[in-house]
Amino acid sequence: MYEFLLLASLVVFLGVSLAYVRHPAASLAHPASFYLIFHGFVFVLRPLVAIWYEFEFVYRLYDFQPSMADKITVIIGANLAMIVFVVASLLVAPRPVPRPDKHALGMARRKLFWPFMIATGLLTPLALASQIQNWIIRANHFDTMVRDPATGSSVNTANIGWFTDAALMMAPLAVMMVWLSRYRWWGWVYLAGFAFAQAGSGTRHALIFAVAAIAISWLMERGRKWFDWRTVALALMAAIAFNQIVIDRGGAVRQFILDDAEIEFIDEDELSPLEHMDFANLEYFEYLVYAVPQRTGTYDYFAHVLQIFTEPVPRVLWEDKPVGSPIKRFSLWDFGEPIGMSASVPGVGWMSLGYSGIVIQTVIFAAIFGGFYRYLLHNRGSPVARLGYALVIATAILGFRDGTLLTLLRVFPFYFGPLVVALLLARFAFGPYSRAALVPQADAGRSFLEQTPAERRKALAARSLDGPARRGK
Repeated sequence: MYEFLLLASLVVFLGVSLAYVRHPAASLAHPASFYLIFHGFVFVLRPLVAIWYEFEFVYRLYDFQPSMADKITVIIGANLAMIVFVVASLLVAPRPVPRPDKHALGMARRKLFWPFMIATGLLTPLALASQIQNWIIRANHFDTMVRDPATGSSVNTANIGWFTDAALMMAPLAVMMVWLSRYRWWGWVYLAGFAFAQAGSGTRHALIFAVAAIAISWLMERGRKWFDWRTVALALMAAIAFNQIVIDRGGAVRQFILDDAEIEFIDEDELSPLEHMDFANLEYFEYLVYAVPQRTGTYDYFAHVLQIFTEPVPRVLWEDKPVGSPIKRFSLWDFGEPIGMSASVPGVGWMSLGYSGIVIQTVIFAAIFGGFYRYLLHNRGSPVARLGYALVIATAILGFRDGTLLTLLRVFPFYFGPLVVALLLARFAFGPYSRAALVPQADAGRSFLEQTPAERRKALAARSLDGPARRGK
């Protein structure tokens, strides 16, 4: 029965994907593409591999065993989330990516050269200082994050989380430099430096974020909907780096600079292909179905969302800050050992309110990323807005994997903040110097119907301002 359901899930995935690629808005830059890639890998391909190799690692680690009913619920819930996300995101963002304006793109790069360079010069030292601290922590095998035994949440006991995460700013700065350089060698030099520093920290998502943002920015700039050989090559290099960091947590890189106390390697022979925890959203979702509401007796009812109001306050300033959400209806640690669990969008939805929660959580994420697509690419439409969208959509995989709004809250200031700093410099420090790069200009050579909505509004505003002057003549 379960094997048949997995095959049916594959058929549903292929059917939804085929229907999606026939939609006018379908492209790699669309949020639905990112969700289909995520779902196809963790809830379609990997479950088939898990059946073949009989995965047991996470079950042993978490000390639980899902029933067949639990496993079936997970597959149904995951497919429900996929269908809802694709439909909802297409409703919110139904139009294709606008054609690039080469003239506006060149003007934006010229006018934003110094704002981008100054922002990079100001923020890189802070990001590097944070990264050096992360290297030292990893090399000496100590951590300031301590797990609270009652809730399983990690608590920063010594440092300020804002400084620890400041290292992430090098990722968007690398994207900005590659974009500013027109994808020439000097932009890639900064990216290479960032990749080396990030690899030594033992974490991976910032590197994947940067690669995804560069690929999407490149495709939109070239007016291409899907892949070309450059983006494929970049993705392959990122996959190789990802796998190496998984194996030694950056120890091989740190050895070039520091004396690592003892490099820990993951023995790949002990685990089957794809069995390690980075891709184990299937098992994590099964644990949530196993626990909620069968053993908890209740759902979370989205109480976990309240943590977004307490999370930004450093613990050093709020000694009695609640661990995790200020309102907890249950603890998942009462039923197993869910170490390092990333629940995924459908998993968090199930924990919140069962199948109804899956629909609600999925619609929220579709509205967020579809809304950015619509606002930045269509309502704004400037080259900088397109770059901003590349930074936003690159956070999607991490958001889909963790499944919580808190994850987006944590990374957005660092992944989107450097671009905001550069634009503030352009707007206030340089005045009108960069105004043309920030606001799309109406193209007089294109008809009114061919112009973007932003260009139409600007043209109408210009006409209304010119009207009184003409009447006075």
